[in-house]
Amino acid sequence: MTRLRSSPIRMKKEGLFQKILNRATKRAKEQIQEPRVREFNPKTDLESLLLWQEDLFTSNFQGFQLNIFFLKEQKRRLNEAACNPNEHAIYVLEIAPGILGGFIWCRIYDTNEYGKFGSVEEIYLIPALRGKGFGRRLMEKGEQYFKCRQAKSIKLLVTITNISAVNLYKNLGYSITRWEMQKDLTTREYKEV
Repeated sequence: MTRLRSSPIRMKKEGLFQKILNRATKRAKEQIQEPRVREFNPKTDLESLLLWQEDLFTSNFQGFQLNIFFLKEQKRRLNEAACNPNEHAIYVLEIAPGILGGFIWCRIYDTNEYGKFGSVEEIYLIPALRGKGFGRRLMEKGEQYFKCRQAKSIKLLVTITNISAVNLYKNLGYSITRWEMQKDLTTREYKEV
């Protein structure tokens, strides 16, 4: 029996988050049954949503660094959202009993400027489930919630480089209504001023 050796380059030490994400991804690949979208239960689901925050934010916000203060605030916000079903809804994608593969966090706003509208605050799928229609299922569940709350429209933010998400939203009927622009002031040109 030939034994393969790992090269020193591949033996990169993984952080706790990456280990948990890899384990969840592996379990998802092995145990995909008939996934279901269900309501978020803070007692059983909160830990998974918090573990996914780093991947969610680093993939959407260049330079994002997860810290304990951010996690505490997200925990507070998620618990608060779960206690306010008239204004928030969080749904999880359960791929097998007790194993989650993603979530969507929906919120209702009622403003003078736009009237009553829905906002997709966050949506996330573990990498193994992307491109398989599960994001669409989460979005459709969110749309049901917004319709039940008589929202006139739905808004969301997406990173322009996230092509698969942009295409999903376009296929679901979303259109670009605003541009968010950014200028980097940390370049050498601005540091010398």
